[in-house]
Amino acid sequence: MDTAGIDISGLKQMEAALTDLAKEIGAKKATGIFTSALNEGAKEYEEHIKENVNVSKYARTVKTKSGNRVEIRPGFLKSRIKRKASTNRKGGTNKRFGKNEVARVKVGVFKVPYIVQYEFGTSRQQANPDIRNAFKSKTTAAVARAKAQLKKKIMLAQKRIAKKRAEK
Repeated sequence: MDTAGIDISGLKQMEAALTDLAKEIGAKKATGIFTSALNEGAKEYEEHIKENVNVSKYARTVKTKSGNRVEIRPGFLKSRIKRKASTNRKGGTNKRFGKNEVARVKVGVFKVPYIVQYEFGTSRQQANPDIRNAFKSKTTAAVARAKAQLKKKIMLAQKRIAKKRAEK
C-alpha cells in the first residue's frame, strides 16, 4: 500500500502554541485538536477522489472466495471512499503509531477488494489512478486547509483559557 507522509514546515509558532496549550488543557486534548485539523485537511483528498472516481451504469454479480454470489451495485466504490483519523493519546510507540507520531489520518477506498486492479489496471483494464492523482494535485491545498484549521482551533482554545483565567 502506498503511503504519503506529509511534513508541514513553517509551523514553529503553531507548534509552540500547541505545546503551551498542552500544558494548560492537557496533552490528550491538544493531540485531539491536532488530529481534527489533519482530518479537515484530509477532506481535500476525499472530495477530489469522490469527484473523479468512475461509477458504473450497471449492477454486476461476482463470485466470492467462499463460492457465494454477490451483487455489486453502481456507486459501491464511491460509497467506500472515507477518512479514518486516529490519535496517539498515550504517546507511545505501538503497532499503529511509530516514533514521534501524534496523529494519523488515512484517506482512501476501504473494504473494496478490487481497488488495486482499479487503481493500477490489469492486462485487460486500463488504470484509473484517482487516488494517486489526488495526492499529487491536492497536497498543497490539503496542507493549507489543515494549517488554517489548526490555527483556528488554537485561537479558540487560547480564548477559552483566557476567559477562564479572567473569571478567576
